[in-house]
Amino acid sequence: MAEAILEVRGLTRRFGDFTAVSDLSFEIRPGEIFGFLGPNGAGKSTTIRMLCGVLAPSAGEARALGRDLFTDADRLRARMGYMSQKSSLLTDLTVAENLRFFGGLYGLEGEGLQSEVAFRLHEMQVWDQRDLLVSALSTGERQRVALAAATLHRPEILFLDEPTSGVDPLRRRLFWEAMDELVAEGMSILVTTHNLAEADQCDRLAFILGGKLMAYGRPRTLKEDLGRQVIELRAERFRELQASAREIPGVLSAELLGRSVRVSLSAGGDPAALLAALRQAGHAFEALPSELPSLEDLFVELVQRSRTA
Repeated sequence: MAEAILEVRGLTRRFGDFTAVSDLSFEIRPGEIFGFLGPNGAGKSTTIRMLCGVLAPSAGEARALGRDLFTDADRLRARMGYMSQKSSLLTDLTVAENLRFFGGLYGLEGEGLQSEVAFRLHEMQVWDQRDLLVSALSTGERQRVALAAATLHRPEILFLDEPTSGVDPLRRRLFWEAMDELVAEGMSILVTTHNLAEADQCDRLAFILGGKLMAYGRPRTLKEDLGRQVIELRAERFRELQASAREIPGVLSAELLGRSVRVSLSAGGDPAALLAALRQAGHAFEALPSELPSLEDLFVELVQRSRTA
C-alpha cells in the first residue's frame, strides 16, 4: 500500500469553550479522491482551514508530502491547492485575466503562464468564456474557473471546500469529471460535501458530525458494515403498506420514497418471508431486488447514534 500523502492525527480546534473539531484522525493516499462528508456546521470547513494553514489547530498533528504540515507550511504551500466555498475570483476581470493574475501569484510567468492558462481553460471547458467578465458567468462556470485557478501551479494535494454548492446536477457532473482529470494528472483531492450522491463517487469517505469522526472507509464497505439489506416495494396503497411493514418482526425501518416503501432488514433477514407476510396481509406490490443500504441510510443511522450517545 502506498504511503499516505496526507496523515492527520488527533486534530482538534476549540473556540473558547466550544470544540468545533475533536480528535480527528485520517489519511489520504496518492491519487485518491477523499470525501469529507457531514451536515453544515459539522466541522468540515474548519478542518480544511487548519490543513491549509489558515487556522491554527488547538491540538493534534498532520504530515503532508513527508513534512510537518504546521511547522513547514511555507515549504508545502507551493505544493498544495485550495478552493473555498466562496469563490475568490475577481468579478471585474475576465476569466483569462483572473487566471493570469492567480498564476502570477504562484510564480508563473511568460510562456509557461500562458500555456498553463490555456491548458486549464480547455480542461475545465471554459475556453469559450475566457474573454467574459467573471460577473457574467453562471455559478457552475465560476466554480470551474475557480478550480482552474487553484490548479495552475499543479499542486500535489488539492483541498476543495463544498465546491459544487448551489450548482445544478449537470454542472456538478462536469465538475466531477474535471476532478477525475486532475487525479489522472497525479493530484490527490480532499473534497468536503454534504451531497450524498457526490460522496458515493469518492474513493474513501470520512463522516464527520459535531466535529467528531463517526465513520471512515470506502463507500461500499461503510454500507456493508451497517449490517442491513434494503428492499424497495412499489404499491398504489403505499401508506398502508408502510404501516404493515413496520409491524413485521425483523423489520428495522420502513420509510416512504415517493410512492414506494424502502424496507430495511438485518443482513441475515429473510426477504422472502417479509414479502410473503405482506401479501398474506392483502397487499399488492412490486418488489425490487434487495440491495445494500445507501449512504443516506448510513447518514441517518449515524445521526441517530449521536443523539442517543
